[in-house]
Amino acid sequence: MMTTFHWIHIVVGAWLALVNFMPILPEDILSLNNVVIGIIVAIYNAYMLFAKSNTDVANKN
Repeated sequence: MMTTFHWIHIVVGAWLALVNFMPILPEDILSLNNVVIGIIVAIYNAYMLFAKSNTDVANKN
């Protein structure tokens, strides 16, 4: 099942892949865009993993 967590990764991944090859942003902004999006994704993933303990693998105990 695709959750919002997965859709966000698909959209952000597509953005990071396409923005570098399309004339959407000026060249001097591209690296800043990649750093900012990377930080946002890292914080979001850390929140989902540690704060919510929301992972796809369930404990089999």
